[in-house]
Amino acid sequence: MPGAATAEIYFIVAMMILILIICVVAVWAFFRTYKKEMRERAQREAAKAAAKEKSAAENMAKVEADAG
Repeated sequence: MPGAATAEIYFIVAMMILILIICVVAVWAFFRTYKKEMRERAQREAAKAAAKEKSAAENMAKVEADAG
């Protein structure tokens, strides 16, 4: 077959392009998930800090009420 070598090169190039596309999609999905998890983590930490601050304010008010 005279075109077998050319066909094989085209096949290898096509497979490499397919592999690159799959890798790009996988990296994109990873970073998308990573950013989402970091955003959720920041929200949880902010809520936790707010709850801690509220608790501290309530405790301080209770101490002042007991002292006064």
